Amino acid sequence: MKFNTWKPIVIFSSPAGSTRRVAEVITETLRGLGQKPLAYDLASRVERSDLKIHLEGSGTGSCLFVGSPVYACHSVPPIVDLISHLPKTTDGYAVPFVTWGSVTSGVALHEMATMLNARGYSIIGAAKVVAVHSLMWRFSSPLGEGRPNAEDDLLIQDMVKRVDAKISDKHVQPLCLEDLNYQPIDAQEVMKKASIERVKELLPPRQLDKELCTGCGMCVDVCPAQAITCDFYPEFGSACFFCYNCVRLCPEGAIKADFSKMENWLKNRAGENEERPLSQIFV
Repeated sequence: MKFNTWKPIVIFSSPAGSTRRVAEVITETLRGLGQKPLAYDLASRVERSDLKIHLEGSGTGSCLFVGSPVYACHSVPPIVDLISHLPKTTDGYAVPFVTWGSVTSGVALHEMATMLNARGYSIIGAAKVVAVHSLMWRFSSPLGEGRPNAEDDLLIQDMVKRVDAKISDKHVQPLCLEDLNYQPIDAQEVMKKASIERVKELLPPRQLDKELCTGCGMCVDVCPAQAITCDFYPEFGSACFFCYNCVRLCPEGAIKADFSKMENWLKNRAGENEERPLSQIFV
């Protein structure tokens, strides 16, 4: 007999849209299975407020699908903060998933799973999905071009169906967390020491052209870290993790950054890592 009353909650941060796509595939697959998932984008203040209410009652019969892009080998700060403040439980389930831009998926998936497990959530599935690199939207041949694609969607659908079967049939076998620690041992320590703060020093700085800025506030709305305030001209706070949404989406092109040196650097990094498989599920 199936146990169909479990509560799926899909939570994600997605500056460039790739993690959102995976979250949408998860959500639609769950609906197709007769579930009633709740989906939350952490970039939305309204959705964050509603999520807090639902998380207070999470635990028994609930499964959190938590998604993040990989930045500097780790999940992004909004996801780390979310997991760190989850109410503790003893009988919740979780499925972390990451998208990565073909350079490295780092240690993000294992770290997210470990943090969720520490909050009392049994890890019953996980996924990494390759995606177009978020810093290469201006280049003609970006890393991960065309990904995620239909094949990636099928992988995610398969994972969700198998997670649903696990919970519905009450045959829930947690994953071994070390299965998510898939990077070569000699690379793991280097990746663990990497940080967004260190990478910021290597990334091109933002420059504001006040002649073009109209004070529209679009940069505030599209910032996934809620790190921008705007008293006509935008000001960038310390919570910024350099996703460059403000550069990419400013309607006036008033926020600029010089990415001309990034293409070769990123492609060389990808060549050094040569991570395979590009997309993978764990169930």
